[in-house]
Amino acid sequence: MATSRQLRDEIAAGKRDAALAALYGGSKSVLDRQRSRYCAALDQFELYYGPGRQVQVYSAPGRTELGGNHTDHQHGYGLAGAVTLDLVAVASRNEDGFIRVKSRGFNKLDVIDLTEAEPQQGESTHSASLIRGIADGLRTKGFGIGGFDAYTASDVLRGSGLSSSAAFEMGMAVILNTEYGCGLDAPALARICQFAENAYFGKPSGLLDQLTSAVGGVLFADFADPAAPKIEKIHADGVLPEGMTLCVTDTRASHSELTGEFAAIRKEMEAVAACLGGKVLGEVSEARFWQELPRLRACCGDRAVLRAIHYFEENARTLAQREALTAGDFAAFVRLVEASGHSSFELCQNVYCAASPQYQGLSAALALSQSILAGSGGAWRMQGGGFAGTIQAFVPDALVERYCAAMESIFGPGCCYLLCLREQGAMQVL
Repeated sequence: MATSRQLRDEIAAGKRDAALAALYGGSKSVLDRQRSRYCAALDQFELYYGPGRQVQVYSAPGRTELGGNHTDHQHGYGLAGAVTLDLVAVASRNEDGFIRVKSRGFNKLDVIDLTEAEPQQGESTHSASLIRGIADGLRTKGFGIGGFDAYTASDVLRGSGLSSSAAFEMGMAVILNTEYGCGLDAPALARICQFAENAYFGKPSGLLDQLTSAVGGVLFADFADPAAPKIEKIHADGVLPEGMTLCVTDTRASHSELTGEFAAIRKEMEAVAACLGGKVLGEVSEARFWQELPRLRACCGDRAVLRAIHYFEENARTLAQREALTAGDFAAFVRLVEASGHSSFELCQNVYCAASPQYQGLSAALALSQSILAGSGGAWRMQGGGFAGTIQAFVPDALVERYCAAMESIFGPGCCYLLCLREQGAMQVL
């Protein structure tokens, strides 16, 4: 194991290029950027924790949702792809029983005393709660974990729908799993991260984000049994055909303060399910739902009913998307992507907050995308939890320059990201 300075010198000299190229690609511009980024993270680790420490470097990817908007928590299907935007963590094991994490862009140093396992007052919705919850999840399974010191630098847009939270969680989990030899596989780590987000952070999220960051590639998941979801990894190579680029536009309105809006979707879907004798919509019959529609409207309200319709349609659509990708039928896939986007807007109603209709950045981005991409063979949709954050578009290469310029004219320079899918999940890099 190398010290932070030794590793920094090796990266700067290009001796670690193979490991970086495997994650991010081997072009000169990409490698130059990643060398600089990794070296800066190592420098910052030394600044906070001192020189001479033996370190290891970890990476956990963000993800882009390809299908299954708000279906996973109802025990339906999900489809997502890991992307090359990631969290990098420089970490060194310690012996004092504390986890300390300094994250770029945040003033606070998270300090977690591992003797305090329970959720702490005032810690929910903060990163410290995630770290504490992951540590507790591992200890509950009987692993003798301890402390570490870490510095993280994330390129995953915060509050954007690319799941910066899952990347952070998986970064913390893979550090503990590696440093303390727990030996858990990627899906098991993802479940621990979901537990931390649900029980400690206070967000009732599903599992798809964490699974995709953990496993990598394009992930199709069946959540009929959420404790043991059936997953299928579709290798990232060849998913996007020649001449098509995946673009994500950040509308620069964070959804990090909208936990209540996200929770309402799940609550309303489950209220409909309860009226039909189930806990979640995945447990009830769609045919019976339509038969009981008048009663459900009276009991649950129209928005809840419309969100349930979105679930049934989106779930079937996600399975069709998986079939299109495995068959190599990209044209069919993008038609389904576009239909998914319309369903999120019209039925799930998670493109903007009804309480703040004057703020509709996602709506504007989708309308602009439609004006440019309609009839081109591309597609566009809202992604993630919704209400703010990012949209996704599949853009023919001939339109990429025009598309990015149009988005930047509204949302500012640098808002449009050209993404590559990533084969690897959360892992030790160096």
